[in-house]
Amino acid sequence: MPSPETSRRNLQKARARWRQPRPWRSYQETRVITRLVWQWFKYQGPRKSSGRAVGRWLGVSHTYIQKLVREFAIDPNKMQREERIYGPATFERLRHAQEETRKEKERGWLRRPRLWKTVEFKVGDNVLRAVVPTKAGAGAVAAHNAVPPDAPAWAAGPVSPHYFPVHIRRRRRWRPGMQ
Repeated sequence: MPSPETSRRNLQKARARWRQPRPWRSYQETRVITRLVWQWFKYQGPRKSSGRAVGRWLGVSHTYIQKLVREFAIDPNKMQREERIYGPATFERLRHAQEETRKEKERGWLRRPRLWKTVEFKVGDNVLRAVVPTKAGAGAVAAHNAVPPDAPAWAAGPVSPHYFPVHIRRRRRWRPGMQ
């Protein structure tokens, strides 16, 4: 266990080297998503979709939708001004903005999604740790054939806990692109 003095020194070093993380998506895509959520928020029709459904359609989390709705409730004038200036958002504009996001990711200007995650689970008295693909990573991993040859299919349902210890040992030796 490090001493409190060492911990404070390490914290000072970390604060000195801190930089703001790169964004997840391009500025254009963020603006279009915000305007589409605004249009959904002010819609008063009989069949209004849920925030979760809107999040799925736009490719964002429902908590992000909730955050935007809270901002709209605090200051609706901001979005009304933006709507007057830019007009209504469309899914065609969203598609163009997503293409811009893709280009910026290729250039390295944006964050990449986490492909793997370490999880712990208990089997009997043993606590096992496993490295598993995230939801975002499952598609990317499969697209780049970065799955070990003996790995189970991701959509096949729950994986036997006995698979994970073997998978961790093999993953240390195995790298994407290896056959």
